[in-house]
Amino acid sequence: MSKQSPDNNPVELSSLDFGPAWARKNDSPKKEYRSYDGEKKRGGSRGGAPRDPRGKGRPARKEGNQRGEFKGSPTRKDFKGRRPQQTFVAAEAGIESSIMPVEAGVDNLAKEIAAAGRTYSVFELARVVLGARERFHIIFKKKSAEANEGKEGPDLFQCKLDSAIFLTKEECLNHAAGAEWMDTLYKAEELEVEAPTGNFQTIAKCGFSGELLGPTNFHGYQDRVTELHNTKFSNMSLEQYKRKIVTENGDEIVNLWKESMKKRTIYKLISDEAIVFDSKAAMLQHFSTEGINDVFHKTHKAHVPSDIDAKKLTPSLLTNLKEVIQDQRRYPGALSSFLCRQLSGRQLAVYKWQGKLHCGPSRPHTIPEDLKMAERPARINKWIVDNEGAGIDELWKAVWTEEIEDKVKHEWYHDLHWLINEGYVVFMNSGHLFPSTASKKPAKQPSKKAAKKAAKQTKPEAKKEEVKKEESKKKDEAKPAEADKSDKPAE
Repeated sequence: MSKQSPDNNPVELSSLDFGPAWARKNDSPKKEYRSYDGEKKRGGSRGGAPRDPRGKGRPARKEGNQRGEFKGSPTRKDFKGRRPQQTFVAAEAGIESSIMPVEAGVDNLAKEIAAAGRTYSVFELARVVLGARERFHIIFKKKSAEANEGKEGPDLFQCKLDSAIFLTKEECLNHAAGAEWMDTLYKAEELEVEAPTGNFQTIAKCGFSGELLGPTNFHGYQDRVTELHNTKFSNMSLEQYKRKIVTENGDEIVNLWKESMKKRTIYKLISDEAIVFDSKAAMLQHFSTEGINDVFHKTHKAHVPSDIDAKKLTPSLLTNLKEVIQDQRRYPGALSSFLCRQLSGRQLAVYKWQGKLHCGPSRPHTIPEDLKMAERPARINKWIVDNEGAGIDELWKAVWTEEIEDKVKHEWYHDLHWLINEGYVVFMNSGHLFPSTASKKPAKQPSKKAAKKAAKQTKPEAKKEEVKKEESKKKDEAKPAEADKSDKPAE
């Protein structure tokens, strides 16, 4: 039987060992802002030069030209080191996304609940699962025509080697061009060749990475552009990428390109090294016809780890993944329902406790009238009934003596554990104990606002009732006087 900590705090499930990566904590130090000097803010803008006290404004910058470009910063024509900006892509309407906890984590969670004997809110367990991306997977499922406004959802193409998922074969090829597992299918070899000859004036280069692409009139230029786009910048269209290509002229850049062209890479099919490809484009062309169906399989349903690399998903599927995680973190209704089925299948009880779903080692059961308990469990049960909702530390202070031995304590633990497993006592995660009769939801008391509103509505009706009572009272008082006049003889 696990003891409650002295401060009576609930067990923190996120600290438990829920599997290989469930209990990882971020040990990186937090940023400290205590050393911030407020004088900097009053003296200038974030540590810059102080403003002129005579009101002449900030002093002119010492470095940089009139356009505000500093030394060492990239100019408009030099995009080296920059990455293309990600554009928002809407979620795929024909694909349904859901969250599935890691099976090993649910197994360990069920074992912990059974061993500790505590009862947890299912919503709390769902939020614990959502607390780390390693604890759950994302399931993508093709929608039927009935569920997608009469239009059937698209098929999914999943890679058998790295679990990547795409919606088209073109995306699969772009992913394969830069995937590490291609080395298991094709072998690359470098050969020494002669440098290209000719009169070259300008050299084109990638606007993002700075890689040399060669002269635009060179016979291998288009293949090089397509290869670099597919391997590194497939998240944007080819036409958008071409607009970011820049050109430079001069003997220095031309000689640098010629030197890079002295090495040539060929590719051999590992299963048959007699088949050789003189370029990567030729190798990918062979893969698109001969090997793609062996690596990617078409399916209606697939699952991936929630922390999968963004490059391994179609952009619209990545949006699906982000949205389903955000929705479930706001309200984990779907995940809670899934957890109920998973935990019930692991011999745990899922039931409503005071109107909300909870999970524990046993359902609440009323103690049979003919059941005769031993002295210790009967004393524990009586104290819990008399002190409903009290903490477990208070229980032990009430029933233990000062000289109690550890061996006897374990016997008391065993008796309490028996009451919990039989459902006669409910031990909440917060450390509080309840009898099984407390499982029903207590009557909800109206809020102060509702009471005031009801009082305002009843005031006019109460006034009307008072007026009616006064009128009826006056009538009753007037009746005897009229009767006296009628009985008096006429003169």
